[in-house]
Amino acid sequence: MSPPAIKIGVLMGGFSSEKEISLRSGRAVLKALTEKGFQAEPVEIFSQDFSSALSSRSFDFAFITLHGAGGEDGLVQAILEKHRIPYLGSGPEASARAFNKITAKKIFLQAGIPTPAFEMLSAGDWKHKLPALSFPVFIKPVDEGSSIDVFCCESAEELRRTMNSMIEKYGVVLAEKKIAGRELTVGIVGDRALPVVEIKPKRSFYDYAAKYDPASGTQYGVPADIPESMAQRAQEIALAAHRALGLRDFSRVDLMVEKDDLSVLEANTIPGFTETSLLPKAARAEGLSFPDLCAELVRIAWERFQDEKKKQDEKVFTA
Repeated sequence: MSPPAIKIGVLMGGFSSEKEISLRSGRAVLKALTEKGFQAEPVEIFSQDFSSALSSRSFDFAFITLHGAGGEDGLVQAILEKHRIPYLGSGPEASARAFNKITAKKIFLQAGIPTPAFEMLSAGDWKHKLPALSFPVFIKPVDEGSSIDVFCCESAEELRRTMNSMIEKYGVVLAEKKIAGRELTVGIVGDRALPVVEIKPKRSFYDYAAKYDPASGTQYGVPADIPESMAQRAQEIALAAHRALGLRDFSRVDLMVEKDDLSVLEANTIPGFTETSLLPKAARAEGLSFPDLCAELVRIAWERFQDEKKKQDEKVFTA
């Protein structure tokens, strides 16, 4: 595909708590696509009124870099489909499945994909479920990203203190058993898994500061220094999680490894897209530069859209 063949709108900003990270991702993608010869323009969105931002569009294809609510939960994907705008990434239903951590973990279990033990805690039942929890546990919002409001509770008393504010803010939260081990992530591009990356935070866990503050000292193994057999299993499990959720084009799957056991934490449908983000790190380990990665993702999604359109046209013609 010749790069100037389509006009690309890079959707960035949004209204979630990850807005600033989205802007960083969007600007990096815009620069990369321009370097590769694409006609690309920024589409900054700062409210929940996506339709008005898209109604005066001048682009043929959307590269979504909206993180969190509005971008990863299927909302913007549904609006793009309503406006008949093709886009990169998973559809509305699959995005919603992956974004809700409890829904995703139930799907993993149904598909035989290992995931840490968990409980859904709400205002009406969390105190009753407390005796069944095995500490330490992570308390997480069901539908947030970037490790925002994630807390590791070492005891029931610590959990009680945390839950008061979390229930007030979110209503329902996820309690997930803490896996004491190494943290891995696997990027998916098209139908292949990229080299495994190991995350080595200096903080107690890979929280928001560990992800985005250079002073946190987080290090990365690219590729991960693990046995080849484990790397292959991690890639296979990540692909299985990607497929079980019905994702497409790309994703990034986070895993924990304890001894030789691998467990899936979550799948990210719109992972970070700065040049130092995890998916680009994995792509570089395979010899794919950040601009090349962005161009490759556009190619994958555009060709998928063209194939889908052809099938629809054939169905109408033969009806």
